[in-house]
Amino acid sequence: MSIRENPYKESMRRLVTYVGLPDYGTGQTVRPPPSTGPEALYFQTSESAEWRAHLESLPREERHRASVRRRLSARLWFAAQNDLCLWCWFTRSMCMCPQLEQHRARVLSDRLRSAVKVTMVMHAAEVMRATNSGHVAAFILGAPVRVWGVEEDDVDMQGLSAVDEEDSGFCTASLYPESGAILVEKFVQSLLQGQKVHLLLLDGTWGQATSLNRHIPQHIPRLALDVDGSYTSLFKALRKRTRETGVSTLEATAMAMEQCLRGLNSNSTGAASSVLTVLTTAMKQFVDLRCLLKFRDVCFEQKTAAVAGIIAQRDAYRRGASLDRLRLLHHKACNDPEARKLLLPPVLNYCYMCDVAVGWHRMVEHALGRSHREELKKNLPCTPSERSRSRVCAQYPAAWNGEVNST
Repeated sequence: MSIRENPYKESMRRLVTYVGLPDYGTGQTVRPPPSTGPEALYFQTSESAEWRAHLESLPREERHRASVRRRLSARLWFAAQNDLCLWCWFTRSMCMCPQLEQHRARVLSDRLRSAVKVTMVMHAAEVMRATNSGHVAAFILGAPVRVWGVEEDDVDMQGLSAVDEEDSGFCTASLYPESGAILVEKFVQSLLQGQKVHLLLLDGTWGQATSLNRHIPQHIPRLALDVDGSYTSLFKALRKRTRETGVSTLEATAMAMEQCLRGLNSNSTGAASSVLTVLTTAMKQFVDLRCLLKFRDVCFEQKTAAVAGIIAQRDAYRRGASLDRLRLLHHKACNDPEARKLLLPPVLNYCYMCDVAVGWHRMVEHALGRSHREELKKNLPCTPSERSRSRVCAQYPAAWNGEVNST
């Protein structure tokens, strides 16, 4: 497979087209969704009365898919508005794609996927979620993403056979440690000579994975990982561990790939170790970057210069994003009549008691003065006047131009 061909990216393109945002991920300006009509309801972030009425009007068998579509539409539109990369799910200013492409090149050059292919079965609530790690594994391994509740994906999942004779004899199995599940390595060792593994990875919380498992055909074998009880999850800085042997989707993928490859060829552990190293390295980079974006210490990176570079990049991104928000608010305050009604008086520069502009540098002196004390006796409720809402103090608007805020 060419490094340019990535089924994961094709899956993400298919999802944005499905929800009606075909420009997302193309580098072009994303056209906003409809603001009125039934299609607009799918981009609402909350369940409004209109949405509930629309859902009730649908046949019962279509309601779950409609709910999934609304969740995907709202999440992907929010991501597009916040300039998130469609592939790595970080903001484009902090994009992790170059590192992921390097890891992907290592995977392909070592032919680690020659005997194992992966499909990521993702819960809709995990799409574009900041702490999701399954998409990182899918990116590196070139795994297609299937979302339960999307009709095309449901049909694909229901049509799976235990052994696909038309696809090089791949034996399909789902990684879910239910009662009676077979250890990955034992399952692989039981395959006939020349058979390969098609591994379904359920991406979600434990509760979500349980829901996904119910929709995987029962004739597909369930597998379990051989996890050392002393293993500490690399993901603990971002999500709480809900089960004693629980690990993130990316860690589960790394372990499953390593155990599959080791079981297929016990005499050669090089490929198994290589894929484990690649995915573990990617996981550590992912966790460190998420921690830094939350203004927390890194967990794994030891090179001070590398961390300092990421921090500088993060701070520049945060400052730029803050200035963009301020400019947008300023534009609304100047041009939107409804927004102007919501303007608060300039804090610290204005004495609401005396209803007069003072200036922050004289506020303490003014509050201790006789005239202020006299006004205090006359205006006990201290209610801001209408005049105070439209008063512009000296130097107050300068902040919108990037100058120091004097208020």
